[in-house]
Amino acid sequence: MGEAIEPKKLIAVINAFAITTSEFLNHFCTEAHNKLSQVNHQIEKIEALTALLEYKLNSIPAEQLAPPPKPVEPGQPAQEEEQQPAKEVVPDNLKKYVRMVEVGVPRPAVKHKMAADGEDSSLLDKYLPPEA
Repeated sequence: MGEAIEPKKLIAVINAFAITTSEFLNHFCTEAHNKLSQVNHQIEKIEALTALLEYKLNSIPAEQLAPPPKPVEPGQPAQEEEQQPAKEVVPDNLKKYVRMVEVGVPRPAVKHKMAADGEDSSLLDKYLPPEA
């Protein structure tokens, strides 16, 4: 067989390995912590912006959300407005979701929000015309 390594050299090699490994792990842990802190900060900013946007959407009166009437061209009869079917009255608990769709929020996002709030998302299709 070979010669045995001197105990002092063996201890020095093991200590050097332990030191470099612990330095690497400390550096890795610090970098991971910094990156996770950055991601957490970005998530907090997004949550704050989302809350602000929801507040702004809820503060818009329903009258402002209705689309403006189309201008009547001289050659068209004014009877088109009378031919439109009467809208169903939207329940109070669904008004904010209908308003979100009317403002331009994608329908799947509104349905997801309804599900998150405990509302039946299939009711949205009942009170709004189908997507084009």
